[in-house]
Amino acid sequence: MGDWPALPLIRQCYRRAFDAVPAVGYDCWLQEGASDRHGAALGYRRADSTPLFLESYLDQPIETLASASLGREVPRTGIVEIGNFAAADGHAMIRLWAAAANDLGLASEIAAATLTAPMRAMFARIGVPIRVLGPARADRLGAAAARWGRYYKADPQVCIGEIGPGQQAIAAFMARRRHRPAA
Repeated sequence: MGDWPALPLIRQCYRRAFDAVPAVGYDCWLQEGASDRHGAALGYRRADSTPLFLESYLDQPIETLASASLGREVPRTGIVEIGNFAAADGHAMIRLWAAAANDLGLASEIAAATLTAPMRAMFARIGVPIRVLGPARADRLGAAAARWGRYYKADPQVCIGEIGPGQQAIAAFMARRRHRPAA
């Protein structure tokens, strides 16, 4: 995964949650906060620059499945893979998603990610519309699956979402949170 300041946070979160040592590398990273106790991080890669890690779970290219799911043509150049999600707390993750949607939405229209059941539930609570393309099965990775510990017990699924509606849902959620009274 290279030498990047948020790698300790990512490794710590995956070790605690899944007893995993993820080996997926991304060339680009986004981080929210600056510490392992209050931060969040994720990696990303654009689909037009390289094969996506999550495509190892799929029988067809991501753009083919995204097009079928959305009922319209989705060019590979409009897809970005997001992965290695890690956060010290849910609030940092939501702030990171907001920043990622704003940044990545400038050059891509579709975000693709492998999401566990708890992550899909969090997106649903926030109101972010996602579509499941299929299961992420450990057997598709061969021997490399062992590095992922208990990750596959969390029902990971390959998902996509349109970045624009996702941005709107996250912004609305954050606005509701800001207007709550505190005492």
